[in-house]
Amino acid sequence: MGNLWEALGFIRWPISFAVLMIVALSLYSTVQVYKPGAWANLKTKVFIDGVLFWGGFAVVAGLLGSVIGVITAFQAVEQVGEVSPRLVAGGIKIATLSTASGLFILACASLIWFGLQFRWRMLQAKEAQEN
Repeated sequence: MGNLWEALGFIRWPISFAVLMIVALSLYSTVQVYKPGAWANLKTKVFIDGVLFWGGFAVVAGLLGSVIGVITAFQAVEQVGEVSPRLVAGGIKIATLSTASGLFILACASLIWFGLQFRWRMLQAKEAQEN
């Protein structure tokens, strides 16, 4: 299949940035909600929600990459004239890798978000019971 990093083209940079943000926000939020004496801090909630935002951003960037990839593939077909269906299918396959990557990143971010959100809500419920 080749190198996925190279196959993603220029869209690998915004997708990589989204992954970096998800990791950073997840680590920060995990420390905040699992440290001793943790409480349902609204600032932490914003960081937790940021995990889901960047997951959605990865999907949008992936879709943009796919659209640009398909357009580029069809431009190449248009210039060459007749090409084999196998070549066209290969180009479209490469173009859809960015969408698949974005969806995978969103799936991971959603699971992380759910776990952190659950813990934050449990802290919030604990505070409400204490008052």
